[in-house]
Amino acid sequence: MKNLLIKLIIFISMEESHCILLKSIFSKEKMNDNFKKIRNHGVDFIRIIAMYGIVINHIIYNRKIFIKYQKFKELKLLHILLFWHNNGFAFISGFIGYKRHKYSNLFYLWICVFFYSVIIHFYYLNYKPQLAMKDKLYYNLFPIIFKRYWFFTSYFGMYLFLPIINKGIAYLNKTELKICVISLIIIFVFWHDIMNLRNDIFNTNRGFSVLWLMIFYITGAYFGIYKIIFFGTIKIYFCFINFLIYIFTSIIYYIIYNYNMKSLIRGIKLAIIIKLKQLFTENYDSNLKVIQSISIILFILQINYNRYLGKIISFIGNLTFGVYLIHSNFFICGDMLINLFDNEQNNISILSVYRLFMSKGLLVFIICAIIDYLRYLLFNLLKIRKICIIFDKFLFEILK
Repeated sequence: MKNLLIKLIIFISMEESHCILLKSIFSKEKMNDNFKKIRNHGVDFIRIIAMYGIVINHIIYNRKIFIKYQKFKELKLLHILLFWHNNGFAFISGFIGYKRHKYSNLFYLWICVFFYSVIIHFYYLNYKPQLAMKDKLYYNLFPIIFKRYWFFTSYFGMYLFLPIINKGIAYLNKTELKICVISLIIIFVFWHDIMNLRNDIFNTNRGFSVLWLMIFYITGAYFGIYKIIFFGTIKIYFCFINFLIYIFTSIIYYIIYNYNMKSLIRGIKLAIIIKLKQLFTENYDSNLKVIQSISIILFILQINYNRYLGKIISFIGNLTFGVYLIHSNFFICGDMLINLFDNEQNNISILSVYRLFMSKGLLVFIICAIIDYLRYLLFNLLKIRKICIIFDKFLFEILK
């Protein structure tokens, strides 16, 4: 009895912060707040897998490499499995970006683009002037104006609208935001494909546009606010179904690519055949591609990571933008990527081709990530991010 009273006195005399901590353990609302503060390593893993897919696809469809391996039609399957990457980046931008918008981040990214564009151009100007003369210096001095990186150019345009978009997202309740997302997908995806296939009626440009990034940003924001969290058996079923959808949609794309729809569907009018074939076109804004993208993203977001693996994933995830800027540069794509396959044979099995492209893609990813880490250290030394924050505040002071 005496021990019980002592424990009761100690409990009552605990500091207020300790009481709050206990409340947070048993309060559902506080638990949700704590969950939000924890970094979602699934987002970083999506960055890594999506960027790895971009690297491989850029290698596959490099003109000279493509000609060398064009007899391997099965390479299309590898391309299809990884062709959700841009939708993935737009999705996670909304998933984590709906609650924070800083122009300093945009300034920082633009400086990264400018840095790599100029550095690579001057490197080739000194060591391979015959290649450097094929490009204009002012293209690299103003990479966004001349669309040297189409995704960042579109992202830059979208970012300017985010203060309005994020305010709208914050204003809507769950039902209203859900209706908004469903309406966008129905109108800009299903309606667009079924009703007017030959004309790009909403100018989504097959998913290569500011408008399309906005649509997937809002979709990602919905899932970021109202997270899907499962446990136990239900989580396993959810992951299995989403992965199955991802594989199924990819196989459908592959079948349509390799086989003639006229031979598969007999006795149907040509107009209907064309509509069906265009319904499954391989664009970022097509029906199956949207389903494929969302299913694999939701699958990855459900994966749990331990603390140490999560730190590694987050570290690599922060370097993916640099991987994109380096390997997709005009000179790197036209020179160094091609050199990787100069001594490789093309009279090998398809499995060997898969291993070749995946290993070369991994090599490019690792080299670019190491280079970007050095750039990160340099920018930290020069305090570039702090300069961007100061410029951001200075700009707002002027515009007040």
